[in-house]
Amino acid sequence: MARVILLVAGFWLGMLAASWVMATVNFRTVDRVLGPGLRPEMADRLQPLPPEDRRVVLRHLASEINRWMFRGWALVQLGLGAVLVVAAWRLPGAPRALAGAALVVVIVQLAVLTPAIASVGRSIDFLPRPLPLAAGRLFGILHAAYVGADFAKAIMVALVAWTVARRP
Repeated sequence: MARVILLVAGFWLGMLAASWVMATVNFRTVDRVLGPGLRPEMADRLQPLPPEDRRVVLRHLASEINRWMFRGWALVQLGLGAVLVVAAWRLPGAPRALAGAALVVVIVQLAVLTPAIASVGRSIDFLPRPLPLAAGRLFGILHAAYVGADFAKAIMVALVAWTVARRP
């Protein structure tokens, strides 16, 4: 079972890191696409939109892509967490508890944080910047909770792998 645990934990940690990179890249790509390298074909198609609306529309698209990606990734993590718990079930001590806690974090993210972030995110996508204080604060709190949960989950999964790898 140690090999299964290490494989699942390694894959999970790698995909977590990849998801963090992708979320950032999606938003940065909007600025890159609209920047000095704007392709003439894109400029022609965006011409009907006022310049200030082009970025808003493309950032909304990036937001929708991220919302879809994080929801799908949360579903995959449910499976990874279940496999990790089953694989660690017969091990005494920390691995089983940490795997179970990581799975609980995934469930909270999927059931509570992901829908809340999607709802608030959609409500602010087209609001002028800077955001109204209450809306910006709520989104910031939800986003910080999600990111904090992700980091906690990554630490738990890494500790499962570390603990199992050190066993004789």
